[in-house]
Amino acid sequence: MKIDGRAIVNGVWLPLVVWAAAVLLVGVVNHQPGVVCMTPVAWLMALWVGLRCTALSRSPDKSSRLKEAAIGGALFGILQGLLFVVVMPFMGPISDAERQKTFILVAMIVVAGALVSGVLSLAIAASTERRRTSV
Repeated sequence: MKIDGRAIVNGVWLPLVVWAAAVLLVGVVNHQPGVVCMTPVAWLMALWVGLRCTALSRSPDKSSRLKEAAIGGALFGILQGLLFVVVMPFMGPISDAERQKTFILVAMIVVAGALVSGVLSLAIAASTERRRTSV
């Protein structure tokens, strides 16, 4: 039951580049950094990650492919959260009174992103595997 790291990396990079490009083009170039607040909606891109991880995996075991999809989704959610952290300062100054709330928000985005993206990626991978075995 070996994990295919190549499938995870290849499953994550394209959706992450697409999301980062959207955030950078709309947020930084067009001076609308609030687009990064769409990160929870972008967690749906984890479905794409799960499909890619499953399709690109060289693992012979179904359980390994499902773990790869879950890990890929969680990694994707964490990386989206880190992108949120990088772009957030461009949204405007943060007062001293709001720093603690900002830290809590960032922590929630990163943790929830990892959990939600991991579960979504796993769910679509399980659906794909179920169809694969029924055909």
